[in-house]
Amino acid sequence: MTKKDYFIGFLILAALIVFLNKGFFFTTLPNKILGPQRFESGTLEIVLNTPATNLSQHSLNLNNQIRTANIYEGLVGFDRNLRITPALAVSWGNLDPTIWEFKLRKNVTFHDGTPFDADSVVSSFDNALKNGGSQMESLLSTIDEIKIIDPFSIQIITKESDPLILSKLTKFFISPKEQMGTGPYRVEIWEKGSKLSLSAYMDYWGRMPIYKNVNYTVVKNKNQRQTDFEKDLIDILVAVPRDQALNLPQEQVKTSYSLEVNFMMFKLDDSLLADRSIREAIQTIFNPDRIEEIGNDFVRQVSQFIAPGVFGYNPTISAPEFSEEKRAKNLFGEQRKKITLDSLATYRTLTDYVKKQLLDAGFLVEDNVIPPEELLDRIKNNESQLFVIGWQAENGDAGDFLDNFIHSEGEFNNGRYKNVFVNKLIEKSRQELNPEIRLQTLQQIMELVDKDLIGIPLFESSRLYALKKGIAWEPRLDGLVLARDVK
Repeated sequence: MTKKDYFIGFLILAALIVFLNKGFFFTTLPNKILGPQRFESGTLEIVLNTPATNLSQHSLNLNNQIRTANIYEGLVGFDRNLRITPALAVSWGNLDPTIWEFKLRKNVTFHDGTPFDADSVVSSFDNALKNGGSQMESLLSTIDEIKIIDPFSIQIITKESDPLILSKLTKFFISPKEQMGTGPYRVEIWEKGSKLSLSAYMDYWGRMPIYKNVNYTVVKNKNQRQTDFEKDLIDILVAVPRDQALNLPQEQVKTSYSLEVNFMMFKLDDSLLADRSIREAIQTIFNPDRIEEIGNDFVRQVSQFIAPGVFGYNPTISAPEFSEEKRAKNLFGEQRKKITLDSLATYRTLTDYVKKQLLDAGFLVEDNVIPPEELLDRIKNNESQLFVIGWQAENGDAGDFLDNFIHSEGEFNNGRYKNVFVNKLIEKSRQELNPEIRLQTLQQIMELVDKDLIGIPLFESSRLYALKKGIAWEPRLDGLVLARDVK
């Protein structure tokens, strides 16, 4: 064969490559050329303290999704820093404010070998609305229709402009039935309440994981978890208690802030707390250093009701500076003012501190420790005079918090806070698709809310993990613990 023949052959090969699907060229083809995937020996052991309630593709429960996000995929996903990334869709864009067009990934199959295509998306959407329950219905409530353009192109038509549609789609898993996804792992054993065993899906379209076999196991006893970890029986220990983390080798402890801000909120139509000077006095009594100490230094002070990293966070807002000399004390002389503090048992140490500071300031404190459902009901019904609660920006956006706690018709506001201008800005932010304009709007809202002093942001909580020596893994802001992320 002459050099000319080689050159012509190369041109033919290059021409063929141009027409290959990119996903096939960069994933499937190398796998076929290089031969079988080489996996790490042994099984990756991930231990949690809370069982999954189910493996439904429709569940929005984070504890469930820690497992199911290995099995199922959406059109798009989050990376570890909550940036939108391609998944079963390779590209997307707006045709107008209510029409999004998605180009779907080719050469993808479900775990039973069934091909993925546009019909899969439509049937999954119909199934989610029919069987997904109220949470999934709420998540997809702005979608009016999913229209098939061709086998690998769809349009998602929304009822109104929805700037959060991509974030919502990260939680809309495409699946024909439970335990059947397109993800890097397939289900081998599911023992509800105790263990989920997964194995790598060998026809996965993307980068293959390092471990072929993975166990997600539940160990409820804290001492047993610590003993098993010390014996190197656990690769990743999830939800490590703060006191236990202090006793572990610090180089094996991973900390990730959770985007959950814990705060105190005032009942602004209360005869006592309607007085801004009283709220300002309460704001002076909390020492952020003491709060971080209560959290074993695994929490950090925040300046507003959303955490750094959340879309809408306003970096110009400063947290109040604490001064023991300027702290409010004995505000009412001999006549104390009664105040009721509603909180959860999990805040016990914190509320003990809060109660003491309020007592020093001159309040007669009724400490009302109640279950989560009762606390939420009291907040919804505007019955709570003063409460402590946490709110997590699961989609990395301030919108849900503003809709629920700040808008005067929000589920957890119910008339407690009313600002017509803020309402209009929130309503504007729900429609704005330009990210720069929307960010400015959200930051303006956060500034106005801060000035109105409707409550006191206390701290951002963190998630704690422990890793076996030799395991390389970094926590994600969304709290998912995915086996494919382990290096």
